[in-house]
Amino acid sequence: MQNICFSANTSWYLYNFRRDTIIELINRGYRVFCIAPEDEYSQRLADEFGVTFIPLVMDNSGNNPLKDLRTAWRFFQIYRLYKPFVVFNFTIKNNIYGTLAAKALGIPAVNNVSGLGTAFIHSGWVGRIVRGLYRISQPFAFRVFCQNCEDQALLIKHRLVGADRLKLLPGSGVDLKRFKPVAQPTASDHFRFLYVGRMLGDKGLRELVTAFAMVKKQGIKAKLQLVGFADAKNKSAITRQELCCWQEQHGVEWLGSSDTIEDVLARVDCVVLPSYREGLPRSLLEACAMALPVIATDVPGCRSVVSHNKNGILCQPKDPASLAEAMVTMARLPGQVRGKMGRCGRSLVSKYFSQTLVVQAYLDVIDQLEHGKSYSSAYMPD
Repeated sequence: MQNICFSANTSWYLYNFRRDTIIELINRGYRVFCIAPEDEYSQRLADEFGVTFIPLVMDNSGNNPLKDLRTAWRFFQIYRLYKPFVVFNFTIKNNIYGTLAAKALGIPAVNNVSGLGTAFIHSGWVGRIVRGLYRISQPFAFRVFCQNCEDQALLIKHRLVGADRLKLLPGSGVDLKRFKPVAQPTASDHFRFLYVGRMLGDKGLRELVTAFAMVKKQGIKAKLQLVGFADAKNKSAITRQELCCWQEQHGVEWLGSSDTIEDVLARVDCVVLPSYREGLPRSLLEACAMALPVIATDVPGCRSVVSHNKNGILCQPKDPASLAEAMVTMARLPGQVRGKMGRCGRSLVSKYFSQTLVVQAYLDVIDQLEHGKSYSSAYMPD
């Protein structure tokens, strides 16, 4: 029985976004180890999936080089002890330090760039350091998956990853049986907007709240709900105090996180994601899978999912007025038009973003490694 390691910056990420791949590998007889900082989902990974969980001490938002060296050393210790056949890394620091540790031990590393993140959105020394570390580490990866064409081009342009090592992948995939169209929610005198994701400024939440106030001033009866973690460790995090302020001043409802987001989606009319940049936004894919129309900013990642006036509406990033206009337009559309948008979204996800495509991509990597593909060449034809 061969060992395979998955690593990410939270156990929550592995539990929610990589469960299907993990379960498939276990069913095929592999022993799976999950490496991540400990949180409330760590034990669930072990209990529900049957993995071995290994805690990782990692400063997700910090830039202390000594702490990061300890993280790299911890990866090296884990890989040396468990001797994985291949390691699958997710999120920036895991991609960097997990790859360097794997290289030192001659273990193939497969990385997933799920969006170039805050460090790539903002200029400055932090961004330069992250790009430099990617440039140093990623040539040692067997394969690097990215989730949209624009990120792929940017990685190549900045010489962060060689073109022969990159492969496009449709995010983490959507479970089309779990996320499926349901009967329309009970008629409401309010149009129900929903944002799903972390409570971060870089997701455009402040613009969304401002736009929501503008929508109501135009006489639209609307509700806005936010679902997701309040992540105080991220530099663009929205504080709980600010979330409470939004509720008191604007009537915005923050519902916290949810493990049954499909039930929340079933009770709304439209999903909104005004992000500054994305990899391939899962919240939009899941909404489309449930035949909901969507609103998103015209930025990398979002425009890979949303076709303007087909399955949703695109608006300008960091522009509350443009977002408010899109929200008003959506709320005033006839129900049959929104229904057509929803069906178009479901068809898109079914064709291009099913979880079976993602799981198969990882199985293909394993198959190539098991059949003697040279690790040194690090090239897999598409």
